[in-house]
Amino acid sequence: MTEPARRRRGPRWLFGNVVLPAVFTAALVAVVVNRWDDLSPIFEDPDGSLLLIAVLVVVGHSLNSAEFWLLYRAQGMAIGLLENWMVFTAGQLGNLLPGQVGTLYRFRYLKVVHDFSYTRSGSSFGANLVITFASSAVAGLLGLAGVVLAGGTARWWLVAAFAALGVGSSMLVFVPMPHVRWLRGTPGRVWHGFRSGWEDIRRRPSVAVGVLVLDLAKYVLVAWRFQISFSLLGVEEPVWYFLVIAPAAGLAGALSFTPGGLGFREAFVTAAAVGMGSELDVGLLAATVDRGVMLATSVLLGGAGYAYTFRRMRVARAAAGVP
Repeated sequence: MTEPARRRRGPRWLFGNVVLPAVFTAALVAVVVNRWDDLSPIFEDPDGSLLLIAVLVVVGHSLNSAEFWLLYRAQGMAIGLLENWMVFTAGQLGNLLPGQVGTLYRFRYLKVVHDFSYTRSGSSFGANLVITFASSAVAGLLGLAGVVLAGGTARWWLVAAFAALGVGSSMLVFVPMPHVRWLRGTPGRVWHGFRSGWEDIRRRPSVAVGVLVLDLAKYVLVAWRFQISFSLLGVEEPVWYFLVIAPAAGLAGALSFTPGGLGFREAFVTAAAVGMGSELDVGLLAATVDRGVMLATSVLLGGAGYAYTFRRMRVARAAAGVP
C-alpha cells in the first residue's frame, strides 16, 4: 500500500460524520440548557475539581500512548516515548474532525518518519482493540465485585456482558490468525502485513500483559474522573461503581465512527450509568462535563503534538528528497 485509502464522501460518510454528530450535539445542548441550573455552579465557581479531571485526562492519555509505544516496539520500530506521545496527542486532536483524520495522520507520520507500513500500523491498532476488550472485561468484573463487597448488587446482564467480552478477547489472543493464502493482489498484501504484525505481538505475551496493565490503570483513572464528575452533580458512590462505567467510555472510543466519538461516548456512559442505577439525565450531564474537559486538554496537547510531528515529517521528507 502506498497510502491509506481515502473514504468516499457518500451518503454513509455524511450520515456518520455530519448527520449523527449534529443530532447528538443538538441533544446534548438541549439537555445542558434544560439542566443549566445544576451545571452553572461547576463552571462559574470551580473548586479545583475540573483541574483535577484535566490532570487525570493528561495522565490517562500518556498511559494510552504508552500502550501503542509498547506495541510499536514489539514490531521493531525505534520510536521514543516522548515522540510517540506527541504523535498520539496530534492524532487525538485530528480525530475531532470527520473521517478519522487523526488516525490517518498517525499512520502517515509513522510511514514517513519510521518507514512503518500502514498494515503494521493497522495490526497495532487491532492488537490494542483486542486488549481494550480484555481490559474492559477485567475492569468491569472487578468493579462489579467491588460493588457487591461494598453491599450493593450486580446486575446479571452486566456480569454476562463483561464475561462474554473477556471470553471473546481471549479467543482472539490465543487462536492464530489464518494465512488466507487464496487472497491475491493488494488485499493479500494487506492481510499478510496485518497478520505478520499481529503474530509479532502474539509471540510476545509480556508485551500484551504490559499493555493490559497500562489499560487497566487508565480505566482506574477514568473511574476516578467519573467519580468526580458525578459528585459535582450530587451523586456520591464508591470508585468501584464507576469502574463498571469506565469501560463503556473506552469501548465507545474504540468502536465509534463519529468525530471524536461524539454522541457514542455519551450514550455508552449514560447507558452504563443507568444500568448501575443512576438517572439518565445525570449520567448524560456527568459524561458531558468530562467531555468538556477532554476537549480542552485535547486542543492544548494536540496543538503541541501537531507542531512537533509536522516538523519531524517535513525534515524526514526533505532528507528523502520528497517535496
